Amino acid sequence: MASDSELSKLQAVKELIFGQEIINYDAEFKEIHKEIGENKAQNIEDTLNQQKALSQLEKAITARIDRLEADLMKKLAVLDNKKADRAKLGKMLIQIGEKLQDN
Repeated sequence: MASDSELSKLQAVKELIFGQEIINYDAEFKEIHKEIGENKAQNIEDTLNQQKALSQLEKAITARIDRLEADLMKKLAVLDNKKADRAKLGKMLIQIGEKLQDN
């Protein structure tokens, strides 16, 4: 095993050779971690905003579909009334035709 003095000498040599590079790498890693943290926070905020916008869009679409459905039902009711009137008119015309034939 190496003694403490040998280890400290190796540490000193390592520091001389790689010291500035290690400091640079540490600074880069800290900057990268900072950016990752900022990106995570921004992603969370963006996700919440998108969920809120999606919820609002869903409500708007649902309201529009409900309005369209109500309009369609009204128009169908009008058409049914017109068809019923046609049926009544047809029956009346048949009755008139039968009365004309009886006379």
